[in-house]
Amino acid sequence: MREVRIGEEVVDRDGRRLGRVERLVVDERAHRVTHLVIDGRLVGVRRLRDEGRRLMADLSRQELESQPEVHPGLVAPPGRHWHPPSGYVIDDFLRFAEALIGQQPYIPPVHLDLDLSAVHEIAPGGPVWSGRQQVGEVSRVLTDDEGRVRDLVIRTGGLLRHEVLVPADRVREVVGTNVHLDLRPDEIDRLPRYQEG
Repeated sequence: MREVRIGEEVVDRDGRRLGRVERLVVDERAHRVTHLVIDGRLVGVRRLRDEGRRLMADLSRQELESQPEVHPGLVAPPGRHWHPPSGYVIDDFLRFAEALIGQQPYIPPVHLDLDLSAVHEIAPGGPVWSGRQQVGEVSRVLTDDEGRVRDLVIRTGGLLRHEVLVPADRVREVVGTNVHLDLRPDEIDRLPRYQEG
């Protein structure tokens, strides 16, 4: 566990300055910090490690720019029930937009826990994003014989809804139940249609 501070410098895997911690994203359901906002991008704590007096990300500048962008459809300011811990202000925190639950006063943690196995999941109904644009929802998850995710079936298409197959290797990041793809909307439109059976 490591305490993290707003404004703290983060370096890339080669020790070069990547940016500063702008905000902390807390998943209330898991009661932990799950992401840091660095230069307007969400960086999962599993991508970070403590290098003594600084945080190091296993990202290059270009890889940082491909991480999900912070926007209101994904994250939101904390609700009135939030009480920042000593040394922090409420503006230091964001929460996943769909994660506001409970009515109890809640003091968010400010330590990084690198075990996030129970925090993020690809689930039916989860929003699917291409950059800042929501392009659909997860309809189902297809697995191979060993239980590894092979493809996602995404419901997309506006008024003319249809389902397409998205290869699992096109998933860039899963944040809560939000799935971020490394595909543009026009590329998603050209994916093969899903046919059950």
